[in-house]
Amino acid sequence: MPALAVCSICFFAGGLLGCLLMARVAGGAGEGLEAYVQSFLRAAESGALSAPDLLPSMWECIRWPLLALLLGFTALGLLGLPVLFAVRGFLLAFSIASFVRVLGSAGCLLAFLLFGVTGAISVPVFFMLGVQSVLSARRLASRFLGESRQPALYGKAWFQRCGLCAAALVVCVVLEYLVVPMLVSGLAGALIAI
Repeated sequence: MPALAVCSICFFAGGLLGCLLMARVAGGAGEGLEAYVQSFLRAAESGALSAPDLLPSMWECIRWPLLALLLGFTALGLLGLPVLFAVRGFLLAFSIASFVRVLGSAGCLLAFLLFGVTGAISVPVFFMLGVQSVLSARRLASRFLGESRQPALYGKAWFQRCGLCAAALVVCVVLEYLVVPMLVSGLAGALIAI
């Protein structure tokens, strides 16, 4: 529970900072963002957008969970994982707040389509791998400091959780590659009208 609490607090604090920073963006940056989002929606409505490449879609889905997993193999993960969770929360909240600021209520729907469909899978996977990585990093740090001789937490349950997360990320990649572009193209006209 303490590892989950630390990850959650850092994610929430980063998200809050992302929302606050987006609220402070003014002038030309806000207008440029609005023009970019409107042109994206017009292109999606006309069918001018092509499906994303598979490798960038895969990277988009697995980069945060993969980094969380890798940080669990070092004692430095005790410092790196809270920072990683804060950065992920910041970027996600800043992106969502950008769409809401530009499009109002339609921005909520667009943000859900772009981030929520896959985020409903990838964010819990990120937390699952992040929490187990915090525990692993803590165990490694205690072994390094000579406080404990317990082995690292890389047992059967650890590999089962990693396998479950990998399967969930495959579903996430399929959604990102096939479903999200179709939903955005299908609803782009309605989003422009709102």
